[in-house]
Amino acid sequence: MAEQQISQDFKAWVGASDMPAGKKKVVLAALRLFSEKGFDGTATKEIAIESGMSQATIFKYFKTKEDLLYFIITPLMKNIIPVYVADFKDAMEQRQNNLEALIHYVVRSRYNFLADNSEVASIMLAEILTKDKVKAKFIEMLAERGGDIVKVFTNLAEKSGEIRSDVKPEAVIRLIVSQVLVYFLQNHKIFEPRDQKQVDEDLAEIEKLIITAIKK
Repeated sequence: MAEQQISQDFKAWVGASDMPAGKKKVVLAALRLFSEKGFDGTATKEIAIESGMSQATIFKYFKTKEDLLYFIITPLMKNIIPVYVADFKDAMEQRQNNLEALIHYVVRSRYNFLADNSEVASIMLAEILTKDKVKAKFIEMLAERGGDIVKVFTNLAEKSGEIRSDVKPEAVIRLIVSQVLVYFLQNHKIFEPRDQKQVDEDLAEIEKLIITAIKK
């Protein structure tokens, strides 16, 4: 399987940084273990074994395991993920005159984005829900980038007239996000993964649900 793109970009960022080689090994080991076992399920000793560094070395670079987590999440949210958000916004704008085409693209592309980057997505989703500091960084990123996404749905409502007047663009986004996230978690974290044909059928049902809920 090809390396997941966000992980690849993050590893490239780590590799290009001027941090000591031992610190790089610790960061990359933590990325893998946090994605597999979760932050709370990963012991510092396991990071030491995975990285080939001693626990003393880990605590030389990071005062706590939480500091290590934030060291990973901060560049992801500040430098890496926003690039994907910008690309997503540009692709949405090309479909903003047709409701069904836009919803089809958003549902499929966001599910595939999560599935293709499940290593990072697993860390982000778990920690956003449980760590106030991580949630604050996520909200900050949304404040900087979310307006562009809302604008696409606002333009769709104004230009095509397909969205009900009592449905706000923010509500459309919440509906899509909730449906796609729950399905991703079901298919990758809770139940056995479904095959591609089943996934296509499930996503088609999600698209119909969303369109029925918001279309005039």
